[in-house]
This record gives sequence, C-alpha cells and structure tokens, in this order.
Amino acid sequence: MRTLAGIAVCFVLCCSGCGGGGVVPPKPYPVTGKVTVAGKPLTDCTISFTTENPAPGVNGYSSPLSASGEYDLADATTPSIKGAAPGKYKVVFVQSPEAAKKAMMMGAGAPPAPSFPSEYTSAKTSPKEVEVKAESNVINIDI
Repeated sequence: MRTLAGIAVCFVLCCSGCGGGGVVPPKPYPVTGKVTVAGKPLTDCTISFTTENPAPGVNGYSSPLSASGEYDLADATTPSIKGAAPGKYKVVFVQSPEAAKKAMMMGAGAPPAPSFPSEYTSAKTSPKEVEVKAESNVINIDI
C-alpha cells in the first residue's frame, strides 16, 4: 500500500509541470528615465536592461533614447509589452544605425565613435547595475 501511495505522489509531482507548454513570463512594471553623459542627454542609441544569464521567460528590455535622452522600456522581443520584470540588470547601450548613416552621409566616412564609454556595450563589462522593483520605476542614469 505504501508503495502505491509513493508512486501516486511521484506521478502527481511529475505531471504538475506538464500541460502549459511554456514558461509564463514575469509581470512587467513601468520603467522610464533619462540617460545623461556628464549631464548632457545621451541620444542616437538604444538602452537595454539585460543580464548575463536571463531567467526563463525574460528576454531583456530595451528602448530607443529620445532627443532629450529619455526612455520607456519594453520587452526586447515583444515591444508592445511595456515595462520590465522585477530584478537586477546591467545597463547596456547600442549606437543606432541611423547615427552611423548620418555620419557617412555627412562625409565622415567611418561611423562615429559611440558617445558613451565602450564598456557599456556588453552586460559582462557594463559597470552600471540597476534594480527594477515591483512598482512604477523612474531610473535616471548618468555615466
């Protein structure tokens, strides 16, 4: 009888993970802010909140920076999902293709150097870590 009960418990535990098929992503919370470099707005790039080892269902979050350096994060894979899941993230920047095109059209030849330090191009090297909380977040960043 105990063996039958043990088998039943194992069956229930094994099957409890079945049926949904996918990982339910964590609830996102609004994340907005402004990015400045030495007090001046950073523009012509995208900000991303990412980790070296993302949790299941978390793709990372990004937003283009406006002309005034402001951003409004959204899911990197599904931009219609605004905000970010609670947790700690590294801040990463990617220069926009438009900035490179502008420089080439103006006769500069090679794309301009990014207007942010190069260590911010990877989650492994970015020195800036931020925390998104389970509430509306305003995270201003000065680098």
